[in-house]
Order: sequence, then structure tokens, then C-alpha cells
Amino acid sequence: MSGSIRSRDDTGSRYLKNDMKTNDMDIKEILKAVESGAMSADEAVTRLKLKPYEDIGYAKVDLHRKLRQGVAEVIYGESKTAEQIEGIIRSMAGAGQSCILITRLDAAKSAGVAAATGDLGLKYVYHEKARIAVMGDAPEPSGLSS
Repeated sequence: MSGSIRSRDDTGSRYLKNDMKTNDMDIKEILKAVESGAMSADEAVTRLKLKPYEDIGYAKVDLHRKLRQGVAEVIYGESKTAEQIEGIIRSMAGAGQSCILITRLDAAKSAGVAAATGDLGLKYVYHEKARIAVMGDAPEPSGLSS
């Protein structure tokens, strides 16, 4: 396991060395790995607890929201610069988020975000009338909601 106990913080509690991606595996894949014996229960707990959010200075990106709520974090674009939105997108994509919604986004910011994140290889679609952008592919409907 690459996320190992490294040290103790100043309160004496243990913390994990974060050298693996938060969402390397989907929660179902983790549970299947435990069920098959390919992963220990302790390692599964570690992967699920690891890095629930990332503080990038101007935003705390919730990387576990999808696990808790079924829907990933959404970026509110109106109060952010294109560079800040890019940073948040990179944080989310780096944690395995494959569909990212950006709301309250004007056309000028959208153009900057699209240009700055083109190297991620995610499809980018801007809907000017709605002032939203979607990066990546929308998930297939699960049939669980009404």
C-alpha cells in the first residue's frame, strides 16, 4: 500500500502520507477488491478516508462529495477567475473526477478555462444561455432518482 503511516502531528494523532490519488478506485471497485480478497479492509478504509478535500489556497475542493452525496462538487464560477477555476478543475480531475460542472460562467472566462485545461483530454462544452460548462462526459442515468 502506498499510503502509509508517516508521522504524528503536533496533537499526537497519526496522519497518512498522501502519495496515492484519492479516487484511484471507485467505491464499488474498492468493495469488490475487499470481497475478492485483493485488498484488506484496513487498506479500503485508508483509501476511503484519504484526503477528503484539497486546500488549494483560494478554495477547499471537496473530493469526497460524490462518495457522500452521489453528486460531485460543482464549481461556482462567478466569483472566481479563469485561473482559479482551472486550478479547481485540475484538483478535481487529478482526484479522478471525470465530469465537472461549472456554473455562473461568462463566455470570456469560459474561453480562458477551455484553453487552459485542454491538456486534460476532457471534452469541454459551454452553454452560453445557461452560463454553464461541463467538462468530461455526463454519467449514464442510474435509474435511482425520480
